[in-house]
Amino acid sequence: MAKDKDKKKPKKLPPKKDAKKQESSRKNKKKPSTNPLIVAIERNLLKICYCIAISDLIHALYFAVQATILLVVRFHIVSSLALAGTIFWVLVVIVLLVGLWKRRPAFVRAWILFSGVGFVMDILFLLWGITSSITVDWDHLTEFTIIFIGILVEFTCIYFIYRYYLLMEGSAGSKEAETGCCKSGGSKKSTDRKTKSGSEKKKPDDKKKAKEKKAKEKKKAQDKKKADAKKKADAKKKGKK
Repeated sequence: MAKDKDKKKPKKLPPKKDAKKQESSRKNKKKPSTNPLIVAIERNLLKICYCIAISDLIHALYFAVQATILLVVRFHIVSSLALAGTIFWVLVVIVLLVGLWKRRPAFVRAWILFSGVGFVMDILFLLWGITSSITVDWDHLTEFTIIFIGILVEFTCIYFIYRYYLLMEGSAGSKEAETGCCKSGGSKKSTDRKTKSGSEKKKPDDKKKAKEKKAKEKKKAQDKKKADAKKKADAKKKGKK
């Protein structure tokens, strides 16, 4: 009868994974790009960022020199503001170089924000120039094309540095997670050591107490034997008398 009951019981099938979850996991796993250009860019991304930072520093220094020359030739509020802006630009580029060298995402983020503001200003300046131009001639076309090419170059530079910034943030997050795990493991080890040391400290105390109890019991047994021997001796003396 027991065998028949075992046969009748259906075996539990393992839970099937949802098809949607499997598809989402497959989509999330990015396939490595086979394009040689993309692979080369990803390998040399730090070098590209250094080249962008150095070229931007040269650009900022050139404008700073031009602003100082204008300020020396003729003092004006606009030229002084331009000089202050170029000095700030130089400082931001130096911060970018330090961030790339020391792997500080916050420094790189500052340059990305500054360049993003400049990128938006360039687009607005281009739109304003196109709308305000009454006549369309060759000079205006060349000016607008140069500005447009500059905007494209600026966008590509911001994109490359932003890609490297994301890589830096990801590596920093993984390092923090590893350090957190190490810290938690160290705390667990320290607690284990404390408990072990506490138990070890308690053990000798228990041994001492057990020894003291045994010694007391021995003394009591010896006292009883002595008392019995005295009683017997007293009884013998009384019998002789």
